[in-house]
Amino acid sequence: MSTTVAQDRYAAEKQKFQELFEQTEAANQQPAHPLDEYRQRAMALAGALDFPTRRWEEYKYTSVNRILQPDYAIGQVQGVDAADIKTYLPEGMDAHLIVFVNGQLSEALSHFAELPAGMHVMLLRDAMDSDRFGSVAREQMDGILKDQDDIFVALNAAFSQHSLFLYSEKNVACEKPIYILHLSTNAETPILNSHMNIALAETGSEFAYIEGQFEKPGATSTYFNNIYNRVTVGANAHIHHYCLQQEGAEGFVINRVDAEQDRDSQFSNYTVDLGGRIVRNNLNTVHKGSNLTTNYYGVYFGKEQQHIDNHTFIDHAVPHCQSNELYKGIVTDSARGVFNGKVMVRKDAQKTNAFQQSSSLVLSNKAEMDSKPQLEIFADDVKCSHGATIGQLDESSVFYLRSRGLNDHQARAMLQHAFIAEVLEYFKHEQVRDFAEMLINKKFEQ
Repeated sequence: MSTTVAQDRYAAEKQKFQELFEQTEAANQQPAHPLDEYRQRAMALAGALDFPTRRWEEYKYTSVNRILQPDYAIGQVQGVDAADIKTYLPEGMDAHLIVFVNGQLSEALSHFAELPAGMHVMLLRDAMDSDRFGSVAREQMDGILKDQDDIFVALNAAFSQHSLFLYSEKNVACEKPIYILHLSTNAETPILNSHMNIALAETGSEFAYIEGQFEKPGATSTYFNNIYNRVTVGANAHIHHYCLQQEGAEGFVINRVDAEQDRDSQFSNYTVDLGGRIVRNNLNTVHKGSNLTTNYYGVYFGKEQQHIDNHTFIDHAVPHCQSNELYKGIVTDSARGVFNGKVMVRKDAQKTNAFQQSSSLVLSNKAEMDSKPQLEIFADDVKCSHGATIGQLDESSVFYLRSRGLNDHQARAMLQHAFIAEVLEYFKHEQVRDFAEMLINKKFEQ
């Protein structure tokens, strides 16, 4: 496919990001820092890449045109106090809290409970200044920009000034999760929020981190959350990554996770997506060692004109590995859901055990669901299965519940909740699971 058409088509949009970057650099009052050099490299890289079009197979069902139309600005911390934050905290959860408002770090609202020895959470800028982590942080940034072909990742690296660096030393278990809260409030102009997390678990360590992405009730602004996670799981280590998304009617989200796993490790991703105007989640894992496990568990619920697109990829590149993937979603009104799950089993990846299942409910005549499970197997001694179902509620079950005293709305809500409850059972953290159920129940009640 020729890229000339795409470049001409989005030349004006790319120029707007370039001008915003130049304005940001001109307003930067901080001393020169190595991170700024990476940001400049990333902006130059973005200028050489193309925005995806629907001619691209990976974006066949999702257009980014609406995301690129607004004239974005960099946001400010405003309109939020400590009382507002409580709404977005799972009840009873003791966590290390980091709060971003309109893409900017709020030091006043953030607090760290005492981190255990060997668990480190800091700004990427500070990690680069550290004698201990400086080389690791630079290596990670070099890896992100090397051979990068995703323009949204390049833009993320260019505009992300408050990136986080999460690092657990060997054999350290952090019992309390790290909770990274992104909150969007009303703003006079559309806001660009670019945030990056670099998470590393050394041999034998384990920790969990949660990303909460919410719009403050009553806010009606347009914003674009461009979020990127780079995850490295060492030998016999485990990282739990939770993503809770409940964006506004004019909230755009592109969320990408790139994970690498070493031998005997586990990486578990848990996603609850309750929609935005356009949401695209890209979740990718590459296997670097044997006897490891990858878990993807996702729930999504789209209403009105929401568009939710989940793209996943698991690369079984070595033998004796396992992956489990279960996604369930509901779309109603004029919403559209997309699921594209790809599992690749390479030639040398013998004894692979891969499971993938996507199931969805379409509850209105105007709602749409596109599901595309993919298996590419080049080894002959494997156990792989995949499936996809798209259907409606069983009206006989609705009738049965109504005969037991429930009204029509209650009966349908109960069946919908039962449909997605299977996925939530895999959520390891009890408070996060309860919080996710509460968010889903509120959406059922709307």
